[in-house]
Amino acid sequence: MKILLVTEYFYPQSSGGTELYVYNLATILQEYEHEVNVLSVFDGDKKSDTYRGINIAYIPFNQDFRTEVINGDKPADNTESFTNAICKIKPDVIHFHTLTTSIGADHIIAAKQAGFKTVLTSHIASHTCIRGTLMQMGKFVCDGKVEEQKCLSCYLQLRKVPEPFCNPTAMLMRFINFPNNTAQVVKHKQNELQKLRNAIDQLVVVSNWQRDVFIKNGFPNQQISLCRQAVTIQKTPSEIKQKSDKLIIGFIGRATAVKGLHVLLSSLKYVPTDQLELKIAVIPTLTELDYYRQQKQHVESLPYATWTENLPNENINSFLQELDILCVPSQVSETGPFVVYESLAQGVPVLGSDLGGIAELISEGKNGWLFPRQDEKYLGSLIASFITQKLEGKLLNHIEPINRSVNKLAEEMVEIYGKL
Repeated sequence: MKILLVTEYFYPQSSGGTELYVYNLATILQEYEHEVNVLSVFDGDKKSDTYRGINIAYIPFNQDFRTEVINGDKPADNTESFTNAICKIKPDVIHFHTLTTSIGADHIIAAKQAGFKTVLTSHIASHTCIRGTLMQMGKFVCDGKVEEQKCLSCYLQLRKVPEPFCNPTAMLMRFINFPNNTAQVVKHKQNELQKLRNAIDQLVVVSNWQRDVFIKNGFPNQQISLCRQAVTIQKTPSEIKQKSDKLIIGFIGRATAVKGLHVLLSSLKYVPTDQLELKIAVIPTLTELDYYRQQKQHVESLPYATWTENLPNENINSFLQELDILCVPSQVSETGPFVVYESLAQGVPVLGSDLGGIAELISEGKNGWLFPRQDEKYLGSLIASFITQKLEGKLLNHIEPINRSVNKLAEEMVEIYGKL
């Protein structure tokens, strides 16, 4: 089978969860003797490249930044380049992994109109949520149905409109249709979802909550397949790492508020820290530099804590193996996150917030624990109890590693492709 994986983000131009997912999928599909190409975007004259044996075709980024293009009312100016590229490659199936202006719904429509089979994997909440978090007013989990009044009110709150004024302001803006771009933001999302329903042969989700949300927004159940994320399982032998007598808790993630590092740090005031080691590995983010600096300053003030930046992918397993527990205090509904799979694959239990994909993956007391996402006192009490359990030799430390290999992911994808 000839398979084309389409993503705006891919090595060696960028590095992240989507890039790793696509790379792992491409690698295993090649091992199964399928012909695999990746199509991505490049800001330059380069038309093609190769990354670790994977052929990459490039199209230019969209350069038309008019409002109607950004909103999806008109196709991006690289759509013709995209159509030419896929017609040259002639794949049996085109599998999309990102929805952006440079590779979005209109590109999927173009692929469908050119006669190709289309699949989209939804990796993030923003595919259905204009806030991007599925947290209504930033406070509680939304039901996910895209509705004009509800979603515009929530969007205005994100844009710093005082909460008591969000609902009446949204009503007024919808009535007078001004400012047009903001007043129509929910309709643009509804239109995008309608385009996707019509152009995608199969939608792949990586968590159950996503399936529920897409169904609420008009996608038929038979159009949706659940195919969870997977990891390359390379467990480091535990005897190589001699853990401390103290409780070692770690955090891996972007230095952004939605990842919740501040909640973990705030919880420590309820913890006897003389028996604690804290290991923090972050990826700085330009959009939240103030948050990054605040958390870094806090961690560096703690004598029992270490701060690492931009931990290489090849070092993540060894970092995890040094831990007793990985804390994943996400403040939004995530589809994974991927680090939960990585931790469980190493046999390291996860202490995570009770949201989204985390709540689906963690079985309380079996492979980890859950806590209310903003309840720093409860989180602190859990960590304090784990310190006691470790001192008494009772801490959960022999969990069954997750049995979700990249090979299994590839097999499920091939099955999906074959049914198109």
